[in-house]
Amino acid sequence: MESYKRSQKMTQIDKAGTPYWDDNWSTVDFPKPFDHTNQSLDNHYNLELHKYFQKVLGNKKGFSVLEIGCANSTWPVYFHQYFDAEVYGLDYSEVGCEKSRALLEHHKIPCEIYCADLFSPPSELLGKFDLVVSFGVVEHFENTADCLKSCAAFVKPGGHLLTLIPNIPSVVGFIQKLVDREIYDIHMPLTKKKLINAHSQAHLPLKECDYFMSINLSIVNSGSFSNHPLNKYLRHGLSASSKIFWILERYGLKIPKNWLTSPYLIALHQAP
Repeated sequence: MESYKRSQKMTQIDKAGTPYWDDNWSTVDFPKPFDHTNQSLDNHYNLELHKYFQKVLGNKKGFSVLEIGCANSTWPVYFHQYFDAEVYGLDYSEVGCEKSRALLEHHKIPCEIYCADLFSPPSELLGKFDLVVSFGVVEHFENTADCLKSCAAFVKPGGHLLTLIPNIPSVVGFIQKLVDREIYDIHMPLTKKKLINAHSQAHLPLKECDYFMSINLSIVNSGSFSNHPLNKYLRHGLSASSKIFWILERYGLKIPKNWLTSPYLIALHQAP
């Protein structure tokens, strides 16, 4: 549930804050880049997102992409390697931005990383991008519609805004609350209906909004439980439970996406 944050402003409240993310990014390793040839269950989430992007983007090449909340993210690498995209990142954590720059330099990916506030961005970024993506951002702000509107300001006419958030009202949120209540509390429990309504309030008509994947309990963040002797059993249990369902799906048993077990919500808006 790693995400983009900002400090409090008059009209928008960040439920975590910069120190939380500076501390988080200072201790993490580089993520592995996506590899479509890796069909292992450990790569299942990335493979599912790859299928989704192929569906949405088709054979498009060379477009511009901005990731909001890009700290230590491998997705700019992905978009450059698989779509020859011109990639950019925005985050307000200096530590996270340095992680991103180092990661992209390591993979020799040309990318401009902006350390800036989503709600007060550099003016040259507004209306600039064919695709703006975020993977866990808007659910950390109390005014969801305002956050979505700020994200959409980066999209050029005809471009797309893609928003993916954890489905907190599901079993994922229930387990998160038991494991580490403080991490649960920095998320807004957005239902599908609430996310649709927030787009409507922001005047952002949706092409689609739905649950994403049938299950993925591994997105539960151990947080303060990480140092507990039982944490390794928790991680194994969450991972194994999800993989059982994924194996069944690979053998043809289609498990419907639903409000109870689906780990994410995904929404797609196209600017007029």
